[in-house]
Amino acid sequence: MPIPPFAEINAAIANHQKFAIVAHVGPDGDAIGSGLALCLALKSMGKNAVVISTDGVPAMCRFLPQWETVARELPQGFKPQCVFILDCDGSSERMAAPKGMIETAPYRVLIDHHRSTKPTFEVNWIDISQPATSQMIFQLVEQMPIPITPDIAQCLMTGLSTDTGHFRFTNVTPDTFRAAARLTECGADGSIIAFKTFDERSFESTQVLGMALSKMQSGSNGQLMWVALAAKDFEGAGEDSSENVVNFLRNVRGARMAIMMKEKGDDNGSVTRISVRSEAVLRADLFCAKFSGGGHAAAAGGRIRDKSFEESVKIIVQAASDWLAEDHADAS
Repeated sequence: MPIPPFAEINAAIANHQKFAIVAHVGPDGDAIGSGLALCLALKSMGKNAVVISTDGVPAMCRFLPQWETVARELPQGFKPQCVFILDCDGSSERMAAPKGMIETAPYRVLIDHHRSTKPTFEVNWIDISQPATSQMIFQLVEQMPIPITPDIAQCLMTGLSTDTGHFRFTNVTPDTFRAAARLTECGADGSIIAFKTFDERSFESTQVLGMALSKMQSGSNGQLMWVALAAKDFEGAGEDSSENVVNFLRNVRGARMAIMMKEKGDDNGSVTRISVRSEAVLRADLFCAKFSGGGHAAAAGGRIRDKSFEESVKIIVQAASDWLAEDHADAS
C-alpha cells in the first residue's frame, strides 16, 4: 500500500484558490460521491471549487447533497488553478471533462484506485488496494482541518457503497468497515444510500430492465450472459434507464461473466458502450482494456467506435467466449 501524498495534496490546496474536480465518463456513485465530498471539503476551507461532469449526474446519485451544482462545463470566466482528477486514469477518452481543460490546467492532482492507472500528473495518488476512490478521499478529509459534515459523510458513504456492492464484493477490507462506521457517526444514512443506488428505478428504466431480461442470451455453456440493447430500445426512456441491468445478468446461476452492450451516439459518432461484471479471477478490467476501457477485476467498462452495432456485438461476444476459455489465474 503506497504512502498517501498528503503533504503534496495539502500544499496544492494551500497554494491555490480555484479548483475543478472531474472524474470518468459515465459517472457512478464513487465518481460523483468522491467529487462532491472533496468539493464540499474545499469550500469549507474557503476555496472556490466546482465539480464538472460533461456526462451529467446519473439518476441514482440525484439524492446526494449539492448534486445539482455539478456542471457540464466550466462556469463562464472560471479558470481553475488546480484540477483534481478522481476515480479515473486521467486519459482524455476516459474523463468527463471539457476539452482541453486538463491539458491547460496549471496544476493537477490524480487520485484513483484502478489497476490500469499510471502516474501522469504533478501529484499522483494511486492505490489499487483501496476498494473505492471515496475511501481515499475519506482518508484525505480526515486529516484536513475541517469536520466531516453529514453532507460530506453521505457523499463518501455513497461512493463506498457503490464500488463495494454495498459491502458485498471481495474488495471490502477492514478499513472499509471502519470508514463506514466513522461516516455513519458523522451522519451518513446507509439505508437510504442502498435503496437509492441499488434498488430504486424509474418506471421507464424498469420497463427497459424487463425488455433487457427478455432479450438476454447465454453462451460458453452458461458461463456467459449477455444482452445487446440498440438505440431504439431506449426511445422514451432516460439516459440512465439501463443502470444496473448487467448486475441482473451476473446473478444468473452458473454465470461467470455478464456483458451489457448499448448502442449510443456522441459528438464523435456512433459508439457501442460495454459494461462487464465477472468473477474477479476473470479480470474484467483486462478484458475491457481490449476495448479502450478498464475498471476493476470484477466490474469494468469499455467501448467500440467506428463499427456498426451489430458488428461490435459479434466482436465482443466472441472475445468474451475466448476469454472464458483462457486461464487468467496468473493475470496481474
